[in-house]
Amino acid sequence: MTKSIRNAFIQIWLWKKDLRAILAIALGIGIICYEGYPYLKYAAFVRSNIQVCELYILCGSTGYIYLGLFLGYLLLMSNAPFIDRMASFEIVRFGRKRWIDSKILYIILGCFTYSVILLIVTMIFSAINGQIYFGNEWSYAISELAIRKPAVAITVYKIMFPFEDLILSVDPYTAVILTVIFNSMYSITICMLIMCFNIISRHNMGWIIAISIHIGGYIIYANSTNMFPQSYSIFCHSLPALYFEKEMGFSLIGSLSFGLLTVLLLREFSAFLFKKREI
Repeated sequence: MTKSIRNAFIQIWLWKKDLRAILAIALGIGIICYEGYPYLKYAAFVRSNIQVCELYILCGSTGYIYLGLFLGYLLLMSNAPFIDRMASFEIVRFGRKRWIDSKILYIILGCFTYSVILLIVTMIFSAINGQIYFGNEWSYAISELAIRKPAVAITVYKIMFPFEDLILSVDPYTAVILTVIFNSMYSITICMLIMCFNIISRHNMGWIIAISIHIGGYIIYANSTNMFPQSYSIFCHSLPALYFEKEMGFSLIGSLSFGLLTVLLLREFSAFLFKKREI
């Protein structure tokens, strides 16, 4: 296990030389800054300082923003299990099980690392373009968005954050931890599905399945009906603010437990598939 963890961290460290990783991070940064900037303009309009984590929380719980943000995770992990010309030598050295475990750990740690990078970027971006503070209280700007839902925010700045129950239930630091966890858990689940399909197809076509699941989940989120309620969409379970909406009936512990169980099952399934694959 120690060697698997070390190999996963080494692969993350090599992002600085990996064009795919650089492009994925640049894509995520571009989307989160472009979509988050209107909130900073709105905060300036209402003359409000902003809590340092608020922009990341807003982006991580807004469906159409996270729809785009996931593309960064997808680009980063679309070629899982990352078989290259050195793979056969590594498999002989470490064994198939330990090797595939290191790739699974890389997906898990990589998705969390990517989320933390986006969090740090939003904190820096907020500091550059607004007045921030580190206190554990929601700002006037986001409280207005969530509770009063001012028309000027929608019509002029094109932003919404209609999650009053989130603002009233938890503090910003709790909310940002939940955002990192549930955004990452969703990405880990989809990326492990990519790996399973890539092992089966041998042509790195799992991203097609991932895009279909992702877009399908967003369609349910945006157009939920009695036939397809939002609870049917794993996309919805990636948005932490929805867990505090009483009509949703989502369970933080239930979804986290289900996500962990799914990851464990996918780990066993991918290991089973990889045993039968020739390298």
